[in-house]
Amino acid sequence: MNKKQSWYLLTLLLMFLTSSIAIAGETKLEMYLWNRYTYEKVGDEIEESAFSLERGYFRLNHKFSDDISGRFNLDFFSSDKDTDVHGVGVKLKYAYLDFKNLIPIPESKLTFGLLKNYFGTIYDWSYVVMEKDPADKYKFISSTDYGMSLYGYIPNGMGEYAVAVINGEGYKKAGDNVNTSPAYLANLRFIPIPGITIGGSYYTKKKGTDKTDYSAYALVGRLAYAPLDVQFEILSKDDDGTVSQGFMIMPIIKLANNFELVARYDNWDPNTDEDNDKQTLIIGGINYYIMRRAKGKPAVMLQVNYENTSYEDSSKDSKNKFIAQLRWEFSTKL
Repeated sequence: MNKKQSWYLLTLLLMFLTSSIAIAGETKLEMYLWNRYTYEKVGDEIEESAFSLERGYFRLNHKFSDDISGRFNLDFFSSDKDTDVHGVGVKLKYAYLDFKNLIPIPESKLTFGLLKNYFGTIYDWSYVVMEKDPADKYKFISSTDYGMSLYGYIPNGMGEYAVAVINGEGYKKAGDNVNTSPAYLANLRFIPIPGITIGGSYYTKKKGTDKTDYSAYALVGRLAYAPLDVQFEILSKDDDGTVSQGFMIMPIIKLANNFELVARYDNWDPNTDEDNDKQTLIIGGINYYIMRRAKGKPAVMLQVNYENTSYEDSSKDSKNKFIAQLRWEFSTKL
């Protein structure tokens, strides 16, 4: 991000903050900071041994009334692998308004702006392990996008649903980099009995200037009975005839109120028509909640993960990664 773009984002933030204070309502400021050390070895070569600010979220939530609220979110980073930024970079991650009771559907809301993508587990991924959600990691869909969505709860606490029309290019692209064809998204989660969740998502769009077909599917499941919580996800996408498939299993064992054992297994095939290209990811680690804030969210948290990525292709060296992270988050009301 260049200096001009950074000033533009900061100006937007100040304008939003000033208007929020001036209008009667409730404003909450939140900060998320993830200080991380990463040691990565590929084969016998050390690829990384470094400290970083992996994430620095500055979030402003304002409640205009019981029916209207907004969110503005800046994402600061010092180690984003998808960019050539050195030092600190800034991205606009959320900027949306929620409207409740705008349409005659109980327990629903309409959202406009830069909003969550309700696909698979990406929209409520809480980073109990430090790796990204599978749909994010394997490039199925961006975590946020510009557009509008309808989100609601199924009566009697039996689940949730969402439908959306979005740009289809994610939050990092704007102007002439945005596709001219919108993307469509549908999501459903069903809770037949407490502790069991099943659901699925569908996403489709015309991709790029040549308008090739792109579609993605996700099936999710969760079994949560203390002290065990197991999450499942199956993913498939068709990118102009190239089919990719994979799945994730992530068990979490709560040993005490402030201590968890976590694990994750991914199996990923980037092209089902190609042989010898599968890869697996194995993660094991611990989460220690030094302090918690409201609703059990982390206030100060230590996370330690070991990751191994191995390849079906024997000519590729496996990757081994050790990550230790001090994660601290806080909020305050104005």
